[in-house]
Amino acid sequence: MQIVRLTRTTPKRRKLLLVDPYPRENPYHLGPSERKAIWFPKLSLPAIAAYTPEHWDVEIQDEAVREIDLEYPADMVGISVMTCYAPRAYQLAAEFRKRGVPVILGGVHPTYCSDEALQHCDAIVTGEAEDSWPRLVADFEAGCMQRQYKMEKFPALENYKPPRVELLSDDAYMTRMCTFTTRGCHFDCEFCSVSPFNGKSTRRRPVPEVIAEMTRVKQWVAAELVGRMGKGSMWEAMKIMAKIRIGIADGSIFAFVDDLHNSNRAYCRELWAALKPLNIKWGCQSTLFLGDDEEMVKLAAESGCVSVFVGMESIFEESLGETHKPFNRVKKFEEEIKMFHDHGVMVNPGIVFGFDNDDESVFERTVEFLIQNHCELAYFNVLTPLPGTPLHARMEAEGRIFDRNWARYDGKYVTFYPKRMTPEQLQEGFYWANHAFYSLPNIWRRVSNTSQRIIPRFVMNREFRRVIRRACPKGGLSPVAGVIKALQAKIPSVEMDNPIPNALLALRKVSGQVDKFLSVKARKHEQLTALLVELEGALDCFNAAELKKRLADAASRAKLDIIVNFEHLRHASPQALQTLLDGEFFKQAAPSVRVRFSKLRASFESALENVSFHGLDLLEEDLQDA
Repeated sequence: MQIVRLTRTTPKRRKLLLVDPYPRENPYHLGPSERKAIWFPKLSLPAIAAYTPEHWDVEIQDEAVREIDLEYPADMVGISVMTCYAPRAYQLAAEFRKRGVPVILGGVHPTYCSDEALQHCDAIVTGEAEDSWPRLVADFEAGCMQRQYKMEKFPALENYKPPRVELLSDDAYMTRMCTFTTRGCHFDCEFCSVSPFNGKSTRRRPVPEVIAEMTRVKQWVAAELVGRMGKGSMWEAMKIMAKIRIGIADGSIFAFVDDLHNSNRAYCRELWAALKPLNIKWGCQSTLFLGDDEEMVKLAAESGCVSVFVGMESIFEESLGETHKPFNRVKKFEEEIKMFHDHGVMVNPGIVFGFDNDDESVFERTVEFLIQNHCELAYFNVLTPLPGTPLHARMEAEGRIFDRNWARYDGKYVTFYPKRMTPEQLQEGFYWANHAFYSLPNIWRRVSNTSQRIIPRFVMNREFRRVIRRACPKGGLSPVAGVIKALQAKIPSVEMDNPIPNALLALRKVSGQVDKFLSVKARKHEQLTALLVELEGALDCFNAAELKKRLADAASRAKLDIIVNFEHLRHASPQALQTLLDGEFFKQAAPSVRVRFSKLRASFESALENVSFHGLDLLEEDLQDA
């Protein structure tokens, strides 16, 4: 009787090429020194590599670092696609498919533009891919790959396979020591794709698993650095040692790439306490209001935190409310930034220009605020209606999107019609803000008072400045921007005889306490070619005379009508109203424009019994939501 022995066949070895596109002709494409100072890699492709079967040899090619090898002998190519890189991803996909190599597209853009993406590839993966990617690979090997693989549920983060960061190019980034602790975001910012893509609740990795991964990566990077020093000349070894010493070498800092690292304070306490024995430096993306809790900031700093990117977005309450970010409180920004600085943590705000409440004055006022508060870096972006976001849906419905070239959806170009300025003014202001913030004098003002890691912070600013000088035209501000800025004021109230309360505010049961100042806020009107001036506080003879001069000067310089809204002014004296309501004065000071008054009768009718309205333009329309 013949015995047949069954042997287990070894799977055929295959090659997978994972590609991160970044068009070389993009003016913001970073050079080697810029990339090493300010750029760290995304984790999407190292994560895909980790979830690829072991009998596949995986190579990652990042076009930010090197040319993509179109002749690479791959059995399959996977391309990660952000919206702004979609045109380049489609070009690369066409080249590989021309060579007979199947191409898979995944990421945010194919998830929200599936029909478009399917025209350029053999299959797409939508949503988070850790569970669906192994299914795709198995189907590919069996010869039955489907066209689309959808995420069925959010992948579990327990027993998560560590991303294969060792596949990234060495000595090419600020750091390859990247990891993540959470996914998802419970906030719902209108312009952001994180919560639609990763979920509106936060999932967290077990702390021991994160620490084990970081320990392994730290040891691997250290061994690699020692190897590089041993292979090169003595001079090369000394340069590497110097870079490590001053904190500008790859391997000097860990980056947590979570979109909301501090989403759960109990989790952060556990994680940050566990980080202390690692003796590392690290940075993350955090909410700015973490700075309200000194105990938490201190714990973060003691565990090695040296940098936080904060989604500040705007220094104006109206804009933050518009984008569903009311938890950012402008009045506390200065205190929160100072709290981080007091513990040696660098603050890098993300700023967005182009909200519906933004006018031409937003650029200069924002840059001045960031400089005054010594923000070491800032990332300026133009509001961008990315597919899949509520912002895109709203602007699409309003017919405001005019540019559908995805390559311009990187936060550097205007693709929609703003409400209080022209697209050209928004684009020019964005350019101006970058050049102003990264001018040499302003770099010195912002960074010279830092107490830690001063050399890395100057190096990063220098490299940002190089990118901006190469990629950004100079830009400029319209004359109206200066006029609006000049109108902003807090003018003392010193002579409040017989103050009359605002009747509209009295109906809302607002406190009857008389303010000691007049707050003047100005912005472009949304519907009218005019400046809207909002008054708050108390109007007396002194500040009424000052306000009258400011209004006349603004009308003359801006060549725009001015609408003064009294709805929110809390108190006024009869003499102050009579001083301000001087129609002949305004006609002589700015004969070509009109100064108009809104909510005046309704607010202070009792104080206006003996005031003549001859020559005055009273508006009765509701400007509350303008």
